[in-house]
Amino acid sequence: MADPIYPVDVEKSLIELSGRLEEEVEIFAEISLQRAEAESEYKRQYHRIIVRMTDGTVAQKESMAHDKSAVAFREWKIAEALEKSTQQKLMAIRTQIESLRTISANVRAAAGG
Repeated sequence: MADPIYPVDVEKSLIELSGRLEEEVEIFAEISLQRAEAESEYKRQYHRIIVRMTDGTVAQKESMAHDKSAVAFREWKIAEALEKSTQQKLMAIRTQIESLRTISANVRAAAGG
C-alpha cells in the first residue's frame, strides 16, 4: 500500500519543479541566443561566398557556398537541436507542474477542504 500524500509534500515538489523551470528558462534563453548567432554566422558565410564568386552558374555558386560554409551550417543545426531539446524539457516540467496541481486539488478535497 502506498503512503498517504500530504499537501506539504505536493507543495515541496511544486517548489522544486518551479526552481527547475526557472533554471531551464534561463538555459533556454542562452541556447536560443547561441542558435540565433550560429544561424546568422552560417547565412553570412554562405551569402558572402556567393557574392564573391564571379565565375560559374548559380547552381555551382550555391554548391560551393554550401561546401565552404558546412562547418557553420553544422554548428547552427547543433545549436538548433539543443534549443529544441531544452524546449522539450520546459514542456515536460510544465506538464509535471500541472499534474502536481491536479494532485494537490485531489489531496485538498480528500482532506476535506
